[in-house]
Amino acid sequence: MALQALLAVDESGAFANLSIARAPAASLSSADQALLVQLVYGTISMRLAIDFQLNARLRKPLETLPTAIRNVLRLGAYQIMYLAKVPPHAAVNEAVNLAHRFGHVGTAGLVNAVLRRLAPADLLAWPDEALDTVHYLAVRYSHPHFLVARYVRRLGLTETEELLRVNNLPPRFSIRVNATRADPPQLAARFLERGIVADAGKYVPEILYPMPTPLFTDELFTTGLYSVQGEASAMCAHFLSPKPRERVVDLCAAPGGKATHLAELMGDQGEVVAFDRNARRLKLVAENALRLGLKSVRPIHKAAEEAFGVTGAVEKVLLDAPCSGFGVLRHKPDLRWRHNEDSVRDLAVNQRQMIVSAAELVAPGGTLVYSVCTTEPEETTDVVAHLLALRTDFTAVKTRPLTLRRAPSAGDGLGYYVWPHRDQLDGFFIATLRRAGI
Repeated sequence: MALQALLAVDESGAFANLSIARAPAASLSSADQALLVQLVYGTISMRLAIDFQLNARLRKPLETLPTAIRNVLRLGAYQIMYLAKVPPHAAVNEAVNLAHRFGHVGTAGLVNAVLRRLAPADLLAWPDEALDTVHYLAVRYSHPHFLVARYVRRLGLTETEELLRVNNLPPRFSIRVNATRADPPQLAARFLERGIVADAGKYVPEILYPMPTPLFTDELFTTGLYSVQGEASAMCAHFLSPKPRERVVDLCAAPGGKATHLAELMGDQGEVVAFDRNARRLKLVAENALRLGLKSVRPIHKAAEEAFGVTGAVEKVLLDAPCSGFGVLRHKPDLRWRHNEDSVRDLAVNQRQMIVSAAELVAPGGTLVYSVCTTEPEETTDVVAHLLALRTDFTAVKTRPLTLRRAPSAGDGLGYYVWPHRDQLDGFFIATLRRAGI
């Protein structure tokens, strides 16, 4: 199953999470499903490091091999290099069996010979750090060179290495308690009855970190007591500070995590108008609101630029814009290989257009929150500065919401950055912009 998922990513450009979802994993135990995710995500995340080691042991470049055999090698190498719980001989034997199925005797022999010469990552030779530090960091921690170079310029070598290391760690599973149906201590107690310990969130009061991961077939989930959401993502609704009976607009709302959070913070009183251009994903907004028992969420199938024609000016607007996703590489490992300098610039152009459209929706005295799950300047502070240069009636609000337990890492006055290595959360940028009153 792991190999099939990797082939879908490599051959057709499928997203890793969707390729796993399509795998026939229903018969697997929860432990085996977790291993499946770890194998696929880990192999994709560490691809550059794995390919470096494989190429050092191959007579021909790895890319000249058939796609299936290339990914058999990567899958076996990941287990040998990074998974201590899988014995190396077991990883080699499984890879050889797969090579027989997807290749022939010769390729099976190749796979066997190459993988037997591998060792755990900390025992292997890597590029010369003194000769080219960026190249060393990129290969050793398996991140694209252009992104590593960006981090080094902004953060320096020591902090960059720590960020890259953290990006390769498994993410903590977190949930958001539905404030209209429970409070965190109550839900934590009910989890404990099931043998699940739920730690409190560091920043957001309604976030819990349950361990082990609860089953989504359990009544606590099916009856809408909680949603799955990262703590950094959950900060966004607090920055908007929605109040009961207000009308709030969420642009790019699918799959509905932030829209439903806004509704919960409003006590499900008022209206959250949730726009998205993707009809299929917009259905998830409606489904999530229904499960959570929220009646104030109103999904609208329209792009952000068309929202004003539906709602007119409103008090509060959230724009969680499409972005490079470099802050959530632990959740979406394939994003590190899908972008380059050009795509970041293209995304920034779109983000500037979207924030200008979003500003048109904000009534005098109202608030616009702009957020992205990345930390790149073109997609963060530069976008905010672009709007402020065009709209002198908007100013950046530099104080954190009092409903948060503490502030994340501060930005440069235009917004807050959340960094994986500093805040132990996903990477995010959140800016609050206030429009002057009449």
